[in-house]
Amino acid sequence: MTSQIQIQRSTQNTRAALGLAYLAITTVLVIAYMTGGLSGLFDLCNIHKFQEVFVFGALAALAFLTIQFGATAYSILPAATFGSFVCLSLHQDPLLRYLTLAAILFAIGLYGMVVSRNAVRVLMSIELMLNAANLNLVAFSRYIDTHAIGQVFAIFVLTVAAAEAAVGLGIVLSIYRNTATVDMERFNLLKW
Repeated sequence: MTSQIQIQRSTQNTRAALGLAYLAITTVLVIAYMTGGLSGLFDLCNIHKFQEVFVFGALAALAFLTIQFGATAYSILPAATFGSFVCLSLHQDPLLRYLTLAAILFAIGLYGMVVSRNAVRVLMSIELMLNAANLNLVAFSRYIDTHAIGQVFAIFVLTVAAAEAAVGLGIVLSIYRNTATVDMERFNLLKW
């Protein structure tokens, strides 16, 4: 029994150490990119046009390797998201910064919707995806369209999202009262 507890503790310590190591590597890589410390590497590889994509790819590859070595995605995702947003939007136009942020928010929402089994987390992920679409609408309306049509559509999306959240949470609450769980794989109330 004690050996199982020690194995669980060592596994948790390893996961935490991998998460912190990824955070440190991401911080160093982003600061080196922001200060121009990677310019020698870019000169050596002759990739002046694709510097942002190179740093983003390095962050994504490191995240994938860290998850393969045992870290949880929840410990890696915030650092990877922030580092990716900084490296992809540092030297870009304001519209591209908003679009990059919206793409990252949408990807986080999609990941949460696909991976999570908790019905409340799935609803929150859907709301995050809708907010990413709203950010796109407002950004395009601000920088491209002069008639504020994007803001009007964003207000409509917000009202639909509020109704969806109210109905969805009502359904989840009703299912929880009947089955005492919000795990989507454990209740089959709506199946024939």
